[in-house]
Amino acid sequence: MAEKSQSGFQGLTAQSLYCAKCGQAQPVRSKLLLVLPQGEKYAYFCSVCGERLGIRMVDSQQGK
Repeated sequence: MAEKSQSGFQGLTAQSLYCAKCGQAQPVRSKLLLVLPQGEKYAYFCSVCGERLGIRMVDSQQGK
């Protein structure tokens, strides 16, 4: 049962993240960096100052 409930969260993407440069949570933009055989690599950027806030790997079976 736990597997079924966790599978619903695999497709989530961040809408806002904490930006150290701005000093608060800001909306983010997502940019595709690489397409690899095992999946796609995305970067999150602050939409206010443009600082890179993090990266995310999406498995090829998982989808976007």
